[in-house]
Amino acid sequence: MQPREWSSIQIRQCAKTGGQSLLSDERSRAFFGEDFGRLKQQLPAAAVVPANVDRLQDIVRYANQNKLPLTIRGNGLSQGGQALSISGGVVVHLQELNNVLDKREHSIWVEANATWSDLIKRSLKTSEIPYVVPYNAHLSIGGVLSAGGVGASSFRFGSATAHVNALEVVTANGEKQIVDANSPLFHACLGGQGRFGIITKAEIRLRICKKQVRTFFLSYLDKDNWLRDMKNLQEEVDYLEFFCTPAIQGARLTSKGRLPFAEWLYGLHIAIEYENEAPELENFVSKISPWKVSHVQEEDISSFLHRHDSRFQSMKLSGQWGLQHPWFECFLSGESLFSELQDLLAMLPVYYATVLQIVPIRKIEPTGFFMLPDTNDDIYAVMILNPGLPGFLIPGCLETIQLLDRRFLPGGGKRYLSGYLGENIPSHYWQQHFGEKYENWIKLKEEMDPNQIFCSHLHNGKQ
Repeated sequence: MQPREWSSIQIRQCAKTGGQSLLSDERSRAFFGEDFGRLKQQLPAAAVVPANVDRLQDIVRYANQNKLPLTIRGNGLSQGGQALSISGGVVVHLQELNNVLDKREHSIWVEANATWSDLIKRSLKTSEIPYVVPYNAHLSIGGVLSAGGVGASSFRFGSATAHVNALEVVTANGEKQIVDANSPLFHACLGGQGRFGIITKAEIRLRICKKQVRTFFLSYLDKDNWLRDMKNLQEEVDYLEFFCTPAIQGARLTSKGRLPFAEWLYGLHIAIEYENEAPELENFVSKISPWKVSHVQEEDISSFLHRHDSRFQSMKLSGQWGLQHPWFECFLSGESLFSELQDLLAMLPVYYATVLQIVPIRKIEPTGFFMLPDTNDDIYAVMILNPGLPGFLIPGCLETIQLLDRRFLPGGGKRYLSGYLGENIPSHYWQQHFGEKYENWIKLKEEMDPNQIFCSHLHNGKQ
């Protein structure tokens, strides 16, 4: 069953019934008509910013009774239409649900649109942090849990979705439920892309942390040494960042004209928490063989967890934040990735892949609908997170994404569902992506949202 489009009369009726204004002016519709990726646009019929959970429930009840589509939006940082409505839909912006709530022993309740930065500020008062903090600490809690959540500690702790005790969810009939791992609704909402209910609060598990962090910046010319050191150090460190960077060598002739090409360097950042005495690299000398130790630095743990803030700030100051972001994120087995790494680097346009990030991921259940390759091999996320590109370069980036998908998905690779997945995605794409979980993906949607009100430009009810 496809939801109907909202009419102007229904927009006014919903506002009257729920005591909450809906924004249908052109400026508001334009703002909510694009996401961070700026690769897709879809003007909603209106948008609404519920003042609290009670108002949210009223809106959902009205939509469900009238079979009208809603799209859940946190900070709108998706790249493929996950936060955009379908035609004639209403965007529900959770902006006001942004409080950090009850701190408990080794866990904390937070509202869905509070950020990981907000959470950390509170939890560090008791020297605790989440097991996994995303690279961008200013992402919303609900947005990350609806996708998965990876970070520099994922090699040890897996995804953010693996460290949730409970959720408060507003279901499609407008009811509010608190659910834990014993509930199918809990698992459906983790990695569920906002299709099964609206996460309004989450109880995030915390771990004890130390006050300081020392980071060693290691550089490599030899790929094998780089890979070996990354694996050898995983038992020794708290955080690990692993990447390839191009060193431009000039422009060579191609069938498309002169294009820049590069030699690739390999980087490995290892970080260790400590209290008083900082760890020394000599402690690991027998296990590593970098070409160069490029830098060593110490900082408090709050500063470390916000280490990427300067990058995002520079994107905003330079205007790159407002450009298009064709981000590619894919989970692969180690064999699939490293057997083809040299060919992969050679094919990447350097204007697009300014850095190729590689994140080791430990597979920890339960993770809901956050999908990883079905393999006994090590698992890695491969990410191209370009800071922003002008329109004339976008076709080449999208062509590269298609080539990467054709290379990796048939062999079991799984795209991370926060990024750009392409246009006109066929239904068999989702069957391949969810594999054995696909039937449950369909079944739970029918059970939990029979009127199909929760949808988006990406997940439009045709799956």
